[in-house]
Amino acid sequence: MTVDLTARRPRTRDTAVELSGVAKTFGTGAGAVTALNGIDLQVGDGEFLCVLGASGCGKSTLLNLLAGLDEPTAGAVRVGSARPSFMFQEAALMPWLTALRNVELPLKLAGHGRSARRERAEELLTLVRLEGLGDKRPHELSGGMRQRVSLARALAAATGLGDAHGAGGLLLMDEPFAALDAITRDVLQGELLRVWRATGTTIVFVTHDVREAVRLAERVVLLSSRPGTVVREWTVPAGGHDAEQQAELHDDITGRLRAVITSHAA
Repeated sequence: MTVDLTARRPRTRDTAVELSGVAKTFGTGAGAVTALNGIDLQVGDGEFLCVLGASGCGKSTLLNLLAGLDEPTAGAVRVGSARPSFMFQEAALMPWLTALRNVELPLKLAGHGRSARRERAEELLTLVRLEGLGDKRPHELSGGMRQRVSLARALAAATGLGDAHGAGGLLLMDEPFAALDAITRDVLQGELLRVWRATGTTIVFVTHDVREAVRLAERVVLLSSRPGTVVREWTVPAGGHDAEQQAELHDDITGRLRAVITSHAA
C-alpha cells in the first residue's frame, strides 16, 4: 500500500499564526536584498511546525516577523492571542542570575508579583526536569541543562502564569539544539516533544536538519533559497514513529532540499 505522506489531516484547530503574501526586503536600490517573497502560511493553535531550508533562505527572518521584531515589506502577519517568545541556538541566560531567576525574569518584566512568579518558575523547571537546580547559575550547568533553562524561560514568556499543563502560547525556536553534541541533542528533542504535548504550546521550529524536522514536527515546510518562499510542505503521519514511513518521508524531503540547493548553486 502506498502511503500519501503529503496529505493533510483534517484540522479543527483555530489559527494561531497566519502570513499572507509576506515579503521582506532589506535595504533599497541596487543594494536591496529580498529575504522572503510571497509567503502564505498558516499555523494551527497547538501545532508543531518545522520550517526547513538551506542557510540564508530567510528562516530566521521569518521568525523575527512572527515575533514582531521586524515588519514585513509587503503582506500581512497575523498572530493570535498567543504571546510569542524566542528560543535561540545559544541559551543566552543572564550569567549573574540563578536558573530560577532566569525563568522568573519575563514574569518580572510582565509585572507579576514575586511569590506568583517564583511558583510558576519552579513549575516550569520541574516540567523540563530541572527540579532542585533552581539555585544554580548558568556556569554551573551543562550545555543541555542551560538549554532546558532557556526552554523554561521561553515558556514563561509565552504563557505567563498559566498552568504548566495546557498553557498554550507561541514558541519560536531558531535551531536551538544545533550547537549541542549528538547525544544531548537527541535527548532534548525528546524532552521538547514531551513538553509540547504537556503544554499545548504552538511551536514554529527552524532547522536545516531533515532528520530533526521529521522527528519533531506535525508538519514540515520547505523554503526555497533566497528569496525564501514556500515550495513544498509535508504532514508527518500521526504518531510519526513508523520506521518505514519516516524513512520514506526523510528521503522525499532530503531530495527536495537538495534540488533547492542545487538550483540555487546553478
